[in-house]
Amino acid sequence: MNRITPIAILAALCLFIACGSDSASTPKGPPQPIKVEDRIWNTTDVFPRQAWEVRSPESQGVNPRALDKALKELASFSGEDGIGEVVVIRNGYLIHQGENASKRHNLYSCTKSFASMTLGLMLADRRCRLQDSAFYFSPLLRQKYRNAQLFHFTTMTSGYDGMGTSRFNDLKSQDWSLAPYAPADPLFAPGTAFAYWDEAQMMFGRVLTRAAREDLKEMLQLRVMGPIALGEWDWQIEGSLGAVPIRSGATGIEMNALQLARIGWLYLNRGRWGSRQLLPPDFVEQATMNQVPVNLPLADTDRKDIDGRGAYGFNWWVNGVSTGAVASMPDTPAQTFYMSGFNNNMCFVIPEWNMVFVRTGMDGNPGQGPKYQLYNRVFKELAKGVKESAS
Repeated sequence: MNRITPIAILAALCLFIACGSDSASTPKGPPQPIKVEDRIWNTTDVFPRQAWEVRSPESQGVNPRALDKALKELASFSGEDGIGEVVVIRNGYLIHQGENASKRHNLYSCTKSFASMTLGLMLADRRCRLQDSAFYFSPLLRQKYRNAQLFHFTTMTSGYDGMGTSRFNDLKSQDWSLAPYAPADPLFAPGTAFAYWDEAQMMFGRVLTRAAREDLKEMLQLRVMGPIALGEWDWQIEGSLGAVPIRSGATGIEMNALQLARIGWLYLNRGRWGSRQLLPPDFVEQATMNQVPVNLPLADTDRKDIDGRGAYGFNWWVNGVSTGAVASMPDTPAQTFYMSGFNNNMCFVIPEWNMVFVRTGMDGNPGQGPKYQLYNRVFKELAKGVKESAS
């Protein structure tokens, strides 16, 4: 007969205490960032031709009542343009279109994601590398920004600042100078802080143009916009390099909500459109995942209300819920990534739902709080009626 020794009893007691403790009281570690191999991407082969094919929400696994409640929530914090320019794509089909969805206008800071797209094309061509110092392409940066890499510019961590203050009389800011290509002293050393700074993105547009040695709009038209049948669009010019226009890296893309949804669908398909791989899939993956450490300092600027730490990729915003970022949307699918522009111009890509959700307008930013918090309310309502796959 086996004897139970005091040591065995003590060991069993310790094991019972360790395993039987209340899991709710166990301290949790930091949120785990989403890994590339765990991400969801579209695997269906549905792509629009000249126009999106219309299907009912029900046919694509979306309860119309939930969609209606989500749209009403969006309308509650939108300006006069309301939900007239909202477009919702599910499984490659148009399930909702506002009455003004074909209205074309400036998408403001959504433009930054398009500048990032040109970077992806040049990386694929091996015209540059993410770790290349920007001054290789723009000698203006040699003296004060010798260590600023292309990676730093596309993640808002370059520390770049232009000479002078805002070009707008009603905007009291050190940003938005009329001389964005005249380097001032750095806001901080590259890679040591995060600062959402439009002058840095304007300079990024100049650097990209120098690297491409061609008009960035023409590059995108030939290699992306034409193949996806986008239609007419435009991109603001912010100077020139001889005969080559410099497109603003910060603002000025003009298109409508139906067109913007095509860009979202392209990214949801990892840069593929039909049988053609238009963007490098590995670049799309990197661009739409967080690239800014959540513990990186937030630069002390007059724009520090915009915090992308733990929630910013290559000029794309991401849901920071898995990193513990301030910009987190806990009731929104964790893998969501999005473009965000002034006047409440938004393009959300939601891989878990195989969905693109676009809202555009010219009616000012919402005044009720940060946009990521407001849109979390929208997607919380929509989540009540979205099946994981179409019925």
